[in-house]
Amino acid sequence: MGFFGKMFGKKDNGDSDQAPSGGTYKVEDTFRLNNSDDLVVVGQINGTVRTGDKVSIEGSDGNDLILIKGMEIFRTKVNIATDTKVALCLENGTKYGNLKGVVLQVKGQ
Repeated sequence: MGFFGKMFGKKDNGDSDQAPSGGTYKVEDTFRLNNSDDLVVVGQINGTVRTGDKVSIEGSDGNDLILIKGMEIFRTKVNIATDTKVALCLENGTKYGNLKGVVLQVKGQ
């Protein structure tokens, strides 16, 4: 984390890259990608999420795990996000219908 990040950004305890994946993700909006079954969801992660992790829809049996293919924070591609607003690209996410307002559980890889 750079100087301005330390001054004005979220506090980083220095081990965020080693923090285990897990937490909840509240979907605020969704976008379907052209010519793809992938779905982009935008929302707030409470916990840590990584590209390659899998999520399940809260309240489901948990057997349908959805792969996170990619992530962006403010149009910048990232591989990890902790306690922030982040966009997730969910592989074949359109088959789950409209996920707006749904809570996803982060299961890790």
